Amino acid sequence: MQKIALITGTGEGIGKAIAKLLLKENFKVFGYSRTNHIKSRNFTFIKIDLSSLEEVQKIIFPKIDSSSNIILINNAATIGEITTLDKKSEARIIYEYKLNIITPTILCKKFTQSYTALNKLIINISSGAANKAISSWSTYCATKSALNMLTQVIAKEKHKNLNVISINPGVVDTKMQNKIRSSDAKYFPLLDKFISYYNQNKLENTQNTANKIHYIIQNKAQFAGNIVSLRDINIK
Repeated sequence: MQKIALITGTGEGIGKAIAKLLLKENFKVFGYSRTNHIKSRNFTFIKIDLSSLEEVQKIIFPKIDSSSNIILINNAATIGEITTLDKKSEARIIYEYKLNIITPTILCKKFTQSYTALNKLIINISSGAANKAISSWSTYCATKSALNMLTQVIAKEKHKNLNVISINPGVVDTKMQNKIRSSDAKYFPLLDKFISYYNQNKLENTQNTANKIHYIIQNKAQFAGNIVSLRDINIK
């Protein structure tokens, strides 16, 4: 049986790590991103700006053999401008909402519509910020909360042959964490806390994060319709 994964944000970070791991697990992977550093005969790179709704609406997912299993991983996102809401530009607010929630919603719709007969899984990469108000993360908290609710609604709709899971990966060592540590303490009261995560080596690496996501993929029946924190996943 052919295994297929459609993954957004494969240019770096978690998206790149999970794409490379699934390639090792004999998946055929389609990566949707602005940049690419993966070379494999089983990897297809689709260059796209996922904040452009015009480009996103033109996406046509690949035709897949009816015996295949297929996964959509909505990973691409931005922390956005780290500042109080009154100081955020309206253009950035629109950009952040488009990338973090409108695009994943459209892709979930396209995915369920395109593969009605196949066994399929949607994984939405969320955040602990979905459940906690964090100063200067207004759009990030709001869009990740919306992504969790989107996941729950899709699960409630009981689409044929579909599992859907929202994953909180925890604090992972990515470029987003670099941006957080470079923010202005005047507007971000938790700056010292995030610097301490780095200094005390408390950031999870992307490979371990990818391994846990792969575990969920392999055992998806245990997590159907759930909001899952990777901190609760223990694998050897």
